[in-house]
Amino acid sequence: MTETHRLLIAIVSIGLYMLWVAVLFFKHRKKNNYAVSGEETLVVYASQTGTAEKIARAKAAALSQQEQTSVVSMASLKLNTLSSVSKVIFVVSTYGEGEPPDAGRTFSKALKKASSNQSDYLSHLSFEVVGLGDKQYAAFCQFAVTLFDNISALGARALSPLTTLDSGKGEHLSLLGSLPQDEQHPTHAFTLKNRVQLNEISLASGEASKEPSDHSEGKPSNPASPGLFGLSLNVDHSNHTQELHEQWEAGDVLEVLIPQQGQSPIVSRSYTIASVPQEHDVKLVVRQLVKDNGQLGLGSGLLTRSLPVSQSVQAYIRKNTSAIITNTQCPLLLIAAGSGIAGVRAQLAKRALLENAGPVWIFFGERHPMQDDVLDKTLSPFQNSDCIFKKSVIFSRQKGGGYVQQRLVEQRDEVKSFLGDTGQVYVCGHFEGMGQGVDMALQSILEAQAYNALADEGRYHRDLY
Repeated sequence: MTETHRLLIAIVSIGLYMLWVAVLFFKHRKKNNYAVSGEETLVVYASQTGTAEKIARAKAAALSQQEQTSVVSMASLKLNTLSSVSKVIFVVSTYGEGEPPDAGRTFSKALKKASSNQSDYLSHLSFEVVGLGDKQYAAFCQFAVTLFDNISALGARALSPLTTLDSGKGEHLSLLGSLPQDEQHPTHAFTLKNRVQLNEISLASGEASKEPSDHSEGKPSNPASPGLFGLSLNVDHSNHTQELHEQWEAGDVLEVLIPQQGQSPIVSRSYTIASVPQEHDVKLVVRQLVKDNGQLGLGSGLLTRSLPVSQSVQAYIRKNTSAIITNTQCPLLLIAAGSGIAGVRAQLAKRALLENAGPVWIFFGERHPMQDDVLDKTLSPFQNSDCIFKKSVIFSRQKGGGYVQQRLVEQRDEVKSFLGDTGQVYVCGHFEGMGQGVDMALQSILEAQAYNALADEGRYHRDLY
């Protein structure tokens, strides 16, 4: 081969490479820059559990007879998109102590930066904001408040005052009446097939008791505290069973409808599904909640005690898109405490049933090493799967023990190396204590640039309650 031939090959190779890079760039830009026309009313949702999305779609459906509408997640919204529309309706939830949902983090940061310049960039825009929250939290609907203020600071005109709804009291339910029929959730009868207590409590005599025991998941509790239960439920045979299984993914949630006395409104309780469709049964891991007056929680009391085996409850499966992980080849860090192991089991099962799945590292926290060593029992039959890279367990009541966020920090260098540039993180359990602690640990381990990339690229999945 002559020198001229080598030069020509090099030039062609470079040209093809540049063309490939350009194609990837424009595909990525198209995916992440939602295009709308100026005549559309844009309905934007930022949802952590799916409720805000449902309300956004209901509002769009109610407007569809008078206006052309488009519904879009805030995750795919760019600030310059708002320059192309004249009206936008935001429906947003607040996460934790005033944070935006994960899907709204990037847009929220861009909006905050723009609003600090005190320009009239959005003076052409009319807008509404509907905020969902829970008044049990001090920062009730704080993200909606911040969003409303920042949009206003850019010159946009509010069509109505900020609307805040306490979803814990069901104040949002009246807005769902316009939801299209095909987007409403049909309920099914789920029959309790099996229930087993996963942990035990030791008596003074040294004998094991089947009385409930508990891990506080970061909070102190009484010695004789409630237990952790594994349940298997079978959906009753119907014409919808196959469709139900096709829609069900690791990360989805079972909404259990709780029977009430008299004319009381129906309430529901959410449980992360601990299984995958290939197992056929819907598996749950439920912490039995005991109130100060000794009464059991509505949902946990029903599922762990009062519902007889072979009896049914009405429930439906709800999509939880923020917790669904489609990439099964990348490294995956699974983190949980207590009943949060439900989500970890489902994510592990998804990979364990595949060939050549990417590595999984499990971090799990519980209370007593003798009574609460439930990890392998709960993960069964996937506890020894080839995809498991490592299991790191910590007990809060063990000498020298602590919490799961501490175990993460102790292994910070290996965690950082394991995740690399493509790894994903899934966290399941209580937001307060464990969820907050894990988030702080990840920020410390990864540092600002890598942590922001993890969140902004949709590789950080928080299934917290």
